[in-house]
Amino acid sequence: MDTRFLHRTAYDALTHASRVLIVSHPKPDGDTLGAASAMVNFCRTHNIPADVFCLDHIPEQYSYMPGTEEYTNDPSIFSSQPHDVLAVFDAGDLRYAGIAELITSMPTPPRIVNFDHHVTNERFGAVNVVDVKASSTAEVVYDFFRENGVEVSREMSICLLTGILTDTGVFSNAATTWTSLEAASDLLRRGAKIQEVSKKLIQNKTVPALRLWGTAFARLKHNREAGVASTAVFMKDLDEEQVDGEHADGISNFLNSVLDVKVVLVLKEMSGGFVKGSYRTTGDTDVSALAKALGGGGHKKAAGFTVAGRIVETALGWVVQ
Repeated sequence: MDTRFLHRTAYDALTHASRVLIVSHPKPDGDTLGAASAMVNFCRTHNIPADVFCLDHIPEQYSYMPGTEEYTNDPSIFSSQPHDVLAVFDAGDLRYAGIAELITSMPTPPRIVNFDHHVTNERFGAVNVVDVKASSTAEVVYDFFRENGVEVSREMSICLLTGILTDTGVFSNAATTWTSLEAASDLLRRGAKIQEVSKKLIQNKTVPALRLWGTAFARLKHNREAGVASTAVFMKDLDEEQVDGEHADGISNFLNSVLDVKVVLVLKEMSGGFVKGSYRTTGDTDVSALAKALGGGGHKKAAGFTVAGRIVETALGWVVQ
């Protein structure tokens, strides 16, 4: 379908909505929050009534983004307010967005607008603004604004730059393209400051978090035949350092940026007998296909999954059984 038509259709759906419900995926990162918060600010300036939801709480490190203060993680927002448009950001499907069951409680079925850049996206919306060539969902939303002649404010720029910097690794990984650099340049002209945003994204580690990373590094294994480097983080590691699972976020990206291997896999033990896996690559391997085979998703260079099981150490690396 023509991209301009999709952008215009999504714009009409949002601007003619009686009330919009904006959704970021659980365990939110800078891309889902940046893209969704930019849309919060768009709704503010266009006087569109809107609510914003994430199943998990918003990490403090993202509180500098205008709009994050409006998030709720109260599921009753789906049933207590009538929303005729549901806008979902950076989620390949409604399960990943954490709202597959919650939608059933809505008074009337909403029109779903799906903003994403993952190749595994299931096109679950009535309108699917999905660009798999984009660096990030934030870049998808930036293109949506520009295509529709929306004046991107300083507040929106801060949010969108956060998303682009998150998914490009501050312009250091394979997601970095000339379009992402061009978009970022325009956002800087509009008031976002790359030094301030990158500092929030990078200089945010505590001493206990770095000790946790050191433990993960000490467990690193390299399967030379498969070209996979893997490591594991256990619940007991979090307890010993008195940190939560969010402090392990970023290990896979860091290892991917410094290791000369085909694929990086970081396994993290979760409560309830589940394990979360994060794949990263700078090579030709499509890790989204690996993640999708395990019920997860993502894009070619970065993907993840969550499965029931336990982490086991083998001679060839860390695996889930």
